[in-house]
Order: sequence, then structure tokens, then C-alpha cells
Amino acid sequence: MPENNRFNDEEVILENRVIKEDALKRSRVRKNRRRAIVYTLMVVAALAAFFVLVFTVFFKIKQVDIVGTERYGISDIEQYGGISFGAPLYGFDSLGAETALTEALPYIKEVDITRSIPSTVRITVTEETPAFALRVENDDYILSDDFKVLERVPAGESPDELVFLSTGTVADCIVGSELSFAEKKLLDSFKTLWQTLQTYSLCEEIDYIEAAERFDIYFGYKGRIRVYLGDIKDCDAKIRFFIKIMEHIYDEQTGLLDLSDKKEATFSPYDTN
Repeated sequence: MPENNRFNDEEVILENRVIKEDALKRSRVRKNRRRAIVYTLMVVAALAAFFVLVFTVFFKIKQVDIVGTERYGISDIEQYGGISFGAPLYGFDSLGAETALTEALPYIKEVDITRSIPSTVRITVTEETPAFALRVENDDYILSDDFKVLERVPAGESPDELVFLSTGTVADCIVGSELSFAEKKLLDSFKTLWQTLQTYSLCEEIDYIEAAERFDIYFGYKGRIRVYLGDIKDCDAKIRFFIKIMEHIYDEQTGLLDLSDKKEATFSPYDTN
């Protein structure tokens, strides 16, 4: 056999051997990789099962701390939030419980629920601020400062410190929902006026707000001045005008102050004789 052919055959054999060895190595690498993935998944599954067991069996609710409200207690939280003593600490949906409590308990404006291992649930409540009383037929309704209906009480039993609303036709006054009127834009007028009064720190001095319609808005000030705004247009300018005018009205004076024109006001004193 020629020398060149012999060398060529040996090179082919050597090359085939190298190819087979590489193929075996790649096969072993793939098998090891699959085996590692399987083992990893088994470990993860085992750890998950362990933590599920620990969190559902060993961590039980033994303490519920309620912060920010004295109006609602643990019985309300159990009934509406699905949080009860002895239940798994991580066995309830905290976001779902927050939503349920806000919807079911009118005085709750916001609520935040946190867990502390091993056994504590902390419920932090921000309550609505009662601001208004509205009489509808034979009942008074207490409203928040954003006009959410908080409570119904018998007529005349609403707290004296609330601002009394005298309004046009009420469309809906349902506890837990926002007040609405037959004249839909009337509520927007009330909101604008109240926000403006808040801006200038006047809310505590307001006795009532009256509006049969949104173009005829009045409010009472300190039990002695009846203020006529007309409509809500230029509300901020009118309230700033009001503040300036009150600097020139004596403390003992009573009367009607017409601010329907933001550039010209008319004060008509009441006859006290």
C-alpha cells in the first residue's frame, strides 16, 4: 500500500474518533444539564411545599391590631374583611380585604393591611371626615368632606358642628356612595365651593350651604352673615373678595352680603330693632 494512502486512512480514523468523542461529551453535557434542571426543580418544589406548610400550618393569626379608628372593631373586620383569629396568617388576600372593608364600612376612606410574622395582622385605617348634614324627608344624612354619604340618623340628631346643606332635588343619597342631585352639576358647585373655603381655612366658620339650583348659592358665616354667591363662576375671586370685605364689617353686625358680582359687593344689614 502506498505510504500516502496509509497516512490518509489513519487521519480519517483519528478524525472520526475525535468526532465521536466530541459527540459523547456533548451528550454527557446535555444529560448533566437536564439532570441539574430536574434536581433544581425538585429542590424548588420541595422548598415551596415546605414554605406553604410553614406559612399555613405554623403561622396563625393570634393578634389583630386596628389603628386609626374607634368606630369599627374586630367583629367588623372579621365580618367584612375575612380576617379571623386562628386562620393562616397568609391565608387571605390583603388587597381584596382592603377593598371589601372600604366598600362595606362607609367611614373608612383608606385602609392598609400588613402582616408580621409569626402571628400579627396590622390594619391601619384613615377615616372619612364628617362635614355635612343633609335632610331628606324624615332623616338626616351625614356626609364626608368629599360628599360621600356616611350615615343616616333620625331628623334633628345629626351633630351640631356639621354644616347643614339645603339643596335642590336629591337623586340618590345612599350610605356608602357619593351624593347625587337631579341637577347633576349642582354637586360640582358644592365641591368647588367647599374646596375653596378649605383653601382659605374658612370651613369651621360656615353654618350652612344653600342652593336650590346651581345658579343660586348661599352660605352662612358665623351665624350672622348670609352670603350670596350666585353661581360658582369665579369662586376663588369671590371668596378672596369676601375675606377683604369681612375686615370692614363689625363683629356684631348681621346682614346679607351679595357677592354675585366679583367686582362689586353689596352688604345689607339686618334691622335689629
